Amino acid sequence: MMRLKKMDSMLLFDKAIKYIINVLIIYIIVILTAGLGKTLLAITDFFSGEFASFDLSSIVTDILTFLVMIELFRSFIEYFKSRRIRLHTMLDPAIILIVRELIVKLYSHGDIKGGVLTAFGVLILCLGIIRTLAVCFSPADENRPPGGDV
Repeated sequence: MMRLKKMDSMLLFDKAIKYIINVLIIYIIVILTAGLGKTLLAITDFFSGEFASFDLSSIVTDILTFLVMIELFRSFIEYFKSRRIRLHTMLDPAIILIVRELIVKLYSHGDIKGGVLTAFGVLILCLGIIRTLAVCFSPADENRPPGGDV
């Protein structure tokens, strides 16, 4: 029975992680392509002349959801490249998701109370402050220029 040395097992682990990350990247590309197809499929109602079934609010919601997916998957790719979780890249999708929810609520002309708008504002402000602090006080990175990448 052959025993793997510590170095051999680390090389095996690194190769396995490399292949797993490549498969995940391909999966992310497939999911983004499917999401884009679903978003663009709604335009067929418009061009086929079925204006009654053309729901603009759902199209806006789909596009904003697609943008949140892009930002979330961009954060995953950033993690795969740097092999560490960066707080500011994880906060970006959260901020975009909150802004998306706010836009959807405002666009649907629903009854939005002042407390809800205040909560959205405070949440976005807090996440923005945390993101700024995460960029300013991020550990040194050899690929990043001095002063951060706000």
